[in-house]
Amino acid sequence: MVDIIPALLVRSKRDLEEGLERLRGVSNWVQIDFVGSNYLEGQEAFPLWEEFNFEVDLMLAGQAHEAQALVSLGAARVVVHLAGGEAKEALEMLQQYRAGDFAVEVGVALRSSDTPDALSEYEGLYDYVQVMGIAQEGSQGQPPDPQALELVRALRQAYPSMLIQVDGAVAPRIKELVEAGASRLVVGSAIVSAENPKAAHKELYNRANGSER
Repeated sequence: MVDIIPALLVRSKRDLEEGLERLRGVSNWVQIDFVGSNYLEGQEAFPLWEEFNFEVDLMLAGQAHEAQALVSLGAARVVVHLAGGEAKEALEMLQQYRAGDFAVEVGVALRSSDTPDALSEYEGLYDYVQVMGIAQEGSQGQPPDPQALELVRALRQAYPSMLIQVDGAVAPRIKELVEAGASRLVVGSAIVSAENPKAAHKELYNRANGSER
């Protein structure tokens, strides 16, 4: 089964709350993209924490500090960008949270122009890989980068059992990404901005899995 995870790229707590309201009843999981700054700094928990499992995507400086802060708010998955600041420090810090009753899953994000060799330095420090499907990270509605498909294929060949997640320009090429080896897909505006987010999520899920639910 290929999971479809809605994503929110917002700039404030208020916008996050509004986005989560739109996603109520759509999915148990939501990815929150943090670009440039952590607008939840100083909060005690994520909004609507009782209703969602949160994956955070760290597109900001000081990833080690921000990862710890967001885990303390209740993040259940953390995506560290290998091209970002303090990537190795963030991954090493997160190891303490990868076991126990409330284990945090750790992902590493690769740029579409990367190769599987970029993972060699971080062996054993992560649970899954996220391939960025666009060249310009940090904004929704970008055109697909064809290099992403090639990277997914190369990763699947190099790591047959690894969970490969794709984020960015997913909706237009779901079938191609799944055939290339993607096992989880992150979708932003195609769900959140849809007139009916629940119906949009279901339609994307069916396209990814080739069946009705």
